[in-house]
Amino acid sequence: MNASSQGSVDLLVLAAYAPELAGMRRLLGDNLYGNVSGVIVSCKAVGVGLPNAVAGTVLRVMQLRPRAVVLVGTAGYYPGSSVSLNEAVVVRRTQLVDPIEVEGRGAMPDPMPKNADANPMLSLGLMGGRPPTLDVANTLVVTTDDPLAHRIHAATGCALENLEAFGIANACALHAVPFAAVLGVSNKVGSTGRDEWRAHHKTAAQFACEIVLRWLTAGAMGLPHA
Repeated sequence: MNASSQGSVDLLVLAAYAPELAGMRRLLGDNLYGNVSGVIVSCKAVGVGLPNAVAGTVLRVMQLRPRAVVLVGTAGYYPGSSVSLNEAVVVRRTQLVDPIEVEGRGAMPDPMPKNADANPMLSLGLMGGRPPTLDVANTLVVTTDDPLAHRIHAATGCALENLEAFGIANACALHAVPFAAVLGVSNKVGSTGRDEWRAHHKTAAQFACEIVLRWLTAGAMGLPHA
């Protein structure tokens, strides 16, 4: 079933990379579309990296007119943060981060948005009634330098790094669509990150999907009313 035949949906679940949605098949089947406890859900991949994710999100939001968007996917954790491999985190806030700015060698212009909060009610529901506390940095590239990973964490306070979260959150904000994100922790940010991601990304994405599935089957607390 394609997007145009689905019409509007209650919940749009997005991922950058199609395999990160595999865990949603347990309730939605191979079409990644269906009714879960009265909530019409569609799952779509929007593309890897900030530019692709923004364009893909705008396209899907305009096609499907969701009441809310939830991002699922993977993220690396910064050294010194309180998270670890193969857990899933509901994100409080996304930050657009450029290492050049972190190092004091450049600056984003003031009118440019750099932070996007997740919807508090959606996030509270996904957390099972507890407010999320962790933020994710959206960088343009994967950070592969260990000292730089430490500096980004110290400068931003972010626990996680992801390549799409801010772009998707900001696109949703521009279309007045509530947004939340659930990210599975797949690797430590730095020199070992890409090898660890290859080893753990499937499991990490599965954990993120499981949080969304449990939330849906429990009644989707915090989902805006139609």
